[in-house]
Amino acid sequence: MIELPAPIENRLIHAAQDAGQNLAVFLNRLLDEYAEDQADAKLAESAYKEFIESGESSISLDKLMTDNGL
Repeated sequence: MIELPAPIENRLIHAAQDAGQNLAVFLNRLLDEYAEDQADAKLAESAYKEFIESGESSISLDKLMTDNGL
């Protein structure tokens, strides 16, 4: 169990109610989204470092989209 300050706990409870979910389901979803965001941030950082190390000074939007399957 995680002890949260009362104001934060109340905000989470109200947010869960507004979303029509119980608190446990709401927190699980928030934590899953946070974990996904952290993984995405690490991938972005890695790609940025690789880009910088490649010596390219810029990349076109078309090339960026093509390289990323967009």
